[in-house]
Amino acid sequence: MIDERRGDLDQDAFLQAARADERGLVAEFIAFMAENKVWWLAPILIVIALFGVLLVLGATGVAPFLYPFF
Repeated sequence: MIDERRGDLDQDAFLQAARADERGLVAEFIAFMAENKVWWLAPILIVIALFGVLLVLGATGVAPFLYPFF
């Protein structure tokens, strides 16, 4: 009896999770970092993202305006 009830509760929780709105990739990653307590990854990812933005901007017409920063 108890096992059946637990199975029903597990299935209800599964159905509620399936009906919930999907989170985006960034929200999922932030939730992952919070749950696993790996906040030290945040500065590394921010620097990598900023470097990627510089690479993209360096290939456009904005490049001459970036040179004075270096």
